[in-house]
Amino acid sequence: MIVPDVCTRIVRALAGALVGTLLLSGAGSVGAQPFPPSGQPPAPPPPGGQPFTPPPGAPPQTLPQQKVAEVVVRGNDHISADQIQAVLLTKVNDPLNEEKLRNDVQAILGLGYFADAVVRIEPLPEGVRVVFVVVENPVVTSVEIKGNTVVSTDDILKALGVPAGQVLNTITMRSGARAVEKLYQDKGYVLARVSDVSVNPEGAVTVTLAEGRIEAVTIEGLHKTKEYVVRRELQFGPGDVFNANVVNVSLKRLFQLQYFSDVKAQPGPGTTPDTVDVTVQVTEERTATLSLGVGYATVGGIQGLVGLRDSDFGGNGQAVTAQYNNSAYNGNNYTLAFHEPYFLGHRTALDVLGFNETTIPTDYCTPNCTQGFFSSFQYNEYQAGGQVTLTQPLDTIWSLTYGGKSINSNFGSPSFGTPPPGPFGTPGTVNALLLTGAMDTRNDPFSPTSGDHLALSTELAFAAVGGNFEFQKYELDYSHFFPIGSDSTFVAHAHLGTGNIPCTAPAGQPCLPLQEQFYLGGPSTLRGFANGRFRGDQEVVFSGEYRFPLSSIGLFKSFSGITTILFADAGDVEPFGTGSFSLKPDYGIGFAIKTPIGPFRIDYGLSSEGSQLWISSSALF
Repeated sequence: MIVPDVCTRIVRALAGALVGTLLLSGAGSVGAQPFPPSGQPPAPPPPGGQPFTPPPGAPPQTLPQQKVAEVVVRGNDHISADQIQAVLLTKVNDPLNEEKLRNDVQAILGLGYFADAVVRIEPLPEGVRVVFVVVENPVVTSVEIKGNTVVSTDDILKALGVPAGQVLNTITMRSGARAVEKLYQDKGYVLARVSDVSVNPEGAVTVTLAEGRIEAVTIEGLHKTKEYVVRRELQFGPGDVFNANVVNVSLKRLFQLQYFSDVKAQPGPGTTPDTVDVTVQVTEERTATLSLGVGYATVGGIQGLVGLRDSDFGGNGQAVTAQYNNSAYNGNNYTLAFHEPYFLGHRTALDVLGFNETTIPTDYCTPNCTQGFFSSFQYNEYQAGGQVTLTQPLDTIWSLTYGGKSINSNFGSPSFGTPPPGPFGTPGTVNALLLTGAMDTRNDPFSPTSGDHLALSTELAFAAVGGNFEFQKYELDYSHFFPIGSDSTFVAHAHLGTGNIPCTAPAGQPCLPLQEQFYLGGPSTLRGFANGRFRGDQEVVFSGEYRFPLSSIGLFKSFSGITTILFADAGDVEPFGTGSFSLKPDYGIGFAIKTPIGPFRIDYGLSSEGSQLWISSSALF
């Protein structure tokens, strides 16, 4: 599993010492000098009077009970005496008090402007004069930032908040140092720290940063998967400044490969205090499956099936699928698919698909194709061909898919029922270019709970490149995920499609060839209607789903890993020129279940034409 805060647990463990003790330890005792100019001792107190500088924790001393006749400040050049006296407890006409004097020294140092402060008592005829002798910090002439590479100097100076032309304030400096570290941490650089602050006699302040760099990255737990397959998904490496956000994004990318049941990052100390070694630990899961089966269908008769799929073929991160089935009615059918996520060493995915299959779809005629309200009939559809596409990321959100397909289709006689008048289906080859632009801000492509997914696609068929058809198809698919509470999600989904071809079909009949028309009805569109119930040249589908864990219902608390889905769909398809759509609604309930062999879902839909039960292997959107 991904551990989002795994890195923050070692922030201070690896950060080494905090800012130098002169900066961060605080000036708690009399005579402490947080920022003395380099090589310059504190100014000596003026002659005369008796110094009174009891150290903290010293036993009480008995002072003559004399009246304070005067309180003065000496040694201040830029900080006004009024500003200093405002924090003093010792006032004129008060009896001289040792505890107050000690607290007054601490209060003066607590202003942050002074490297030292002492008290002198001077006799006067009417009592005593209390003199606070201070040594000011230097006036800041410049502030230099060293060691920063991932955060700009301007941003650091703004967070530091130490202006030039003013007396250096150690309180402001300490607060600014913490603000700089927080600035880094908010950006994910959790190991960054202010390692040193120095001031020269001219008042030039130098702030040095240790950003915390990665010294080495180690991969553990691999048995089948090659190490380079893991490393190419990591967005960090040796020499980079450690960033917890980048590490977590990388772990998420590894988990989404579906090669691993668990991925973790364990940072540890490097050879120096300001470096870190990152160990990526993975737990591999089974990626290859072999399917063997025999079945019987009322349409196709007895069927035999053999299939092989490996999503990490040879440990190289490639996905390979091979499937073969045979029946007396369908003949020999096969599908071959190959997926290469890094084509020619670049983060561009290559997908190749080839197939030869015979299916026996059911067609449902509209009132325009028979004399009755509607009727159904089955026919043989023979298709062979394939497609090749490349998917290239444009940035972290947008991607572009482009390629082409070539599919030859033929149609056999209907098994029963009445086909529409005229030729049913036009055999031939579709040669088309494919282009899709997609935007994805979902927090998880497999189980999203927030974000958006948008895809705009087109299919352009040309007779000039050897095809028998010329047409254009355009589709828009959009989903938005609304998180509700901590474990529920509402999903709004819309799919629009239209064709654009010179239409010579009779009025009310589709213009796109049968094999390229839009179909509604089935587990991925209108779940309350039969598969392929409606077809046409233009489509519109709207769906809404409310997803929540079954275990949130009291009677089913022990049913973990099952998501309950309440859904409603509405959609329609129409031939060109028919005008407005007439949406067909349905509604139902579904369950998404995680199993050791992968996720699957069950949907039960209801509509005006009855009910349908569907079992599928993945989420619809």
